[in-house]
Amino acid sequence: MRRVGLLVVMIMMMPCLAVQAHTPNVMMSILKEEGPVPEDVVETAGLVEGDGIKFKVGDSSNNTSMRVSIDIDSNGMFNDSIDFISPWMVFDCAYDENGTLLDENCSESVVFYFNGTNESGIYNYQLERMVNSNHTNVWINSIFVGIDIHEEGGLPSVGDCFGAGCEDDVIQSSESADDGYEKYIPLLMVVSAVGLLGVAISMITEEKDDEAAIKIVDESKKDYVENEKVVNITINDSVKMGNLSLSEDE
Repeated sequence: MRRVGLLVVMIMMMPCLAVQAHTPNVMMSILKEEGPVPEDVVETAGLVEGDGIKFKVGDSSNNTSMRVSIDIDSNGMFNDSIDFISPWMVFDCAYDENGTLLDENCSESVVFYFNGTNESGIYNYQLERMVNSNHTNVWINSIFVGIDIHEEGGLPSVGDCFGAGCEDDVIQSSESADDGYEKYIPLLMVVSAVGLLGVAISMITEEKDDEAAIKIVDESKKDYVENEKVVNITINDSVKMGNLSLSEDE
């Protein structure tokens, strides 16, 4: 019965363990005329495995486009075989009156997630700036990706723009893949707590019943011993004489 109780407890705790899994977040990086902001994504930014980084063009200069490349295999080169290469992006794409892109290849931002084979570590990334189809600037910086240990610290929130030069009018965002499940977390916790309480009460009741049954058996043995006494009986026709143990009823 106790093994069954432990199994029930483990099943009831599974929803609580599931809701503790890391929810992917997205940090914003603004690509400005002077370079990316922030330049380096340092450890204190709180970017961990499973999170993403969104590169958005903030350079509104005419005929300017930018591209980001991430050295995934850490070989010091930026190429298309393994590394991440974004499309050329601009500050503002053209839309029609219905909000549809006039050029489906136009892009203002790109998001890259550090998941799957992209484990924790330090990755170099390259930002290229081109004006009127001519390269003008190239920046190489680094991104620190930490290990996901499911802990919340007092570090800056992922999604916040930090460092000098952040624009006040840029809205930072944190994207979540499992936001729709957050409203069920309190309910799962209540159900799990009720289940644990029920199993605990059942195990306590079972132990008390076992103790009561043992006590009754002990009392019965005690009564039997107290009611037993020795009676001297003489058998005239027998050669042998002795003491026989008989109960009171006999």
